[in-house]
Amino acid sequence: MSAELPAWVRELDMALPVHPQVLLVGNVRDEYLLPGPDGSGVPAPYDLTGVIERVCRERGYAALGVHDLVGERMIVWLLGDEPVELPPELVELAAESHPDGAEADPQAAATRMRRALVAAVGHRGPPIGMVFPYTARLGSQHEELAGENRTLFAAAEVLGHRAHPTPGPHPVTPYNTVFWVAERPAELTGDFAAGSHAVRTITVSAAPFEQRQAAARHAVRALLPADPDPAPDSAGSTGRNTSDAVLATATHGMRNVEVRSIVRLARDRNLPPARLEDAARLYRTGVMDNPWATDALREKIQHGEEYLNSRVLGQPDAVRKTIGIFRRSATGMTGAHASSSPNRPRGVLFLLGPTGVGKTELAKAIATMIFGEQAEPIRFDMSEFAEKHAVERLIGAPPGYVGHASGGELTQAVRANPMSVLLFDEIDKADSRLFDLFLQILEDGRLTDGRGVTAYFTECVLVFTSNLGMVEKIGQGEASVMRTRFTYRDEPAQVRAELERAYERFFDVGIGRPEIRNRLANSLVAMDFIQPETVPAILTKLVGNVAGRVAEVHRARLELDDAAMDALCKAGVDNLDHGGRGVGNAVDAALVDPLAAELFKCPATPGETITVTGLTRTGTGWELGVRRCRG
Repeated sequence: MSAELPAWVRELDMALPVHPQVLLVGNVRDEYLLPGPDGSGVPAPYDLTGVIERVCRERGYAALGVHDLVGERMIVWLLGDEPVELPPELVELAAESHPDGAEADPQAAATRMRRALVAAVGHRGPPIGMVFPYTARLGSQHEELAGENRTLFAAAEVLGHRAHPTPGPHPVTPYNTVFWVAERPAELTGDFAAGSHAVRTITVSAAPFEQRQAAARHAVRALLPADPDPAPDSAGSTGRNTSDAVLATATHGMRNVEVRSIVRLARDRNLPPARLEDAARLYRTGVMDNPWATDALREKIQHGEEYLNSRVLGQPDAVRKTIGIFRRSATGMTGAHASSSPNRPRGVLFLLGPTGVGKTELAKAIATMIFGEQAEPIRFDMSEFAEKHAVERLIGAPPGYVGHASGGELTQAVRANPMSVLLFDEIDKADSRLFDLFLQILEDGRLTDGRGVTAYFTECVLVFTSNLGMVEKIGQGEASVMRTRFTYRDEPAQVRAELERAYERFFDVGIGRPEIRNRLANSLVAMDFIQPETVPAILTKLVGNVAGRVAEVHRARLELDDAAMDALCKAGVDNLDHGGRGVGNAVDAALVDPLAAELFKCPATPGETITVTGLTRTGTGWELGVRRCRG
C-alpha cells in the first residue's frame, strides 16, 4: 500500500489480515482524493465505500456487499475477474425484490441480513466483505426491530470471535471482513461490541491542508475558468498564494466535500478563482462581502480611539489596546503567527476591571463601530450558566435528551447573526466545562451543536468581561465576608498588576486551564477605576439624558446651574468606587428622585424652563432647589 495514501487508509489495509471486523469512525461522510489506481499519480475522488472497495480489490477480495439502508437489501460488487460462488443467503439479500413479490417485511429482512452475515463470515472461497455504511441506523427506522437489532449485533460479536482467515496460497490471508461505519462511537447502540478485540476501530481523520488543497485543485480544474496562478516551482510546490491553497486555508476544519461545494458555489455566483475566499465566507456565513476589508471600516478604526473614548469615558489605555486588536483584524493579521488554524474569530477581548467602569459599554461601542448604529452585542449573562448542564443550553442537548431538537442558544445565535459581537458577561461565573467550548471557538473558529450542525465564528468578535481579583474573602465559615480589595484612590498600575495576577490564578489554578489563558493572553485589556477628573464628563452625559427625558415626556427644558452641578459632582465622586454606575446612582438619588417629586407635585407646562439651583443632602435623601419659568 502506497505511503502517499492517508494514514487511516494504510491502517485499514493493515487490519484486513488480522481483524475480522473493522469499525470506521470520524470523518466518514467525506470525499477522499487518493492517487489514481492507474499509477499516473493524478488524484481521484472516492467516497468511503469506494476506498474500502479499492483496498479490498488490491487485497484480492472476490466481492463486496454494501448494505442499502433505503432498499433494505445488500448491493454486491464483484471485484475479481474470475467468477465466484457467493453464499446463497447473501444472494437472497441482494435481490431487488422480496421473495414471492410480497410486501417488505422489516423483521424478515432483518433476519435475512443476520443470516447473510453469518454465511459471509463463514464463506470458505476467496475473501468477501460486507459494509454497513450506517451502522448506528440499523433497525432505527422500525421500532419493532429493536430485538432483531440486538440479535444482529450479538451474532456479529460471536462471529468476530469465531472467524478464521480465508484459505489461500499465501501464508497471511485476509478474513471475510465486516466493515461497520459510524460518524461518532457514541451513536452506536450498547449492543454493539466496540470493545471486542476482534473489532479494529479506525478513526478517519479530518482532511489536512494538503488534502483540502488537492480537493480544491481538482474542483477548480473541473468547474472554474483557467486559473492564472503561477506555475509550480522546481520543487513542485504551488505555494500558499495560489487559489487552491487560499481555499485550503480558508476551509480549515472543513471537509473535502465542502471544499468542492464552495467551488460549485463560486461557479454558480460567477466568481473567479481569485475570489474563492469570498465563496468560502459565503458558504460558512451566508454573507460574501468581507466587512473587515472595506475602506469604511478602516476609516472607522482609523478614528476609533476618538469614537470609543467618547463612548467609554476615562479608559484611554483600554481603548488604545482595543483599537490595536482591531487593526490586526482589519489587516487580516489575526492569528497570523499560527499555522494550525487561520480561521479564528476576528477579534477577542477579555475586559478585566472593577464594576461600573465601562466594560459592557465598550462592547456596545465596538458593535456600533464595526457593524453600524443599530448593532447591539449578543449578550450572554454567564452567571446563568453556572450549573453542570449549562453546556447543553449553549450548544443543545445530545441526541436522545430533552431539548435536542431545539439546538443551542449560542450556536443558533451565531448562525442567525454570523457577523456580530458576542458578549460573555462575568465569564468567571460560568461552569468550568464551558471553557472547553471556548477553547474550540478560540482555536478553530467553529462549534458543532448537539444536532451535528456547525456554527462558524470566523466573522465574530468575542468579548469576555470579568471583575476577577476585585474582592476577597475575609474570615471563615458563616462569619466570612467579601471585601473589596481596591478603591479608585489606589495606584492604577498596581491595581492592573493585581488584576492580571488574579486572572492568571483563575485559569491556572481556579479552573486548571492555562491553555485557555495562553490563547487569551494578547486579548487581555485591564480597565482602570474611573478617576474624579472624569466625573464631570460622565455627569454631562447623564444629565443630558435626564434633560432629554424631561423634554420628551413633559415638553419642558431642564437646566442645572453651577452650584447644582458642583453638588452633583461631589455626590458622584463620593460614590466613585462603584464606577460610572455609582455616578449614575448618585444622579438618580440626588437629581432624578427629587425632580420627579417636584414634577408630580407641580406638573410642568409645555415650553417651561426648570432650572435646578441647588442640591442639598437631607437625612432621608436630597432636596431640590428649583426656579421655574413658564414659556
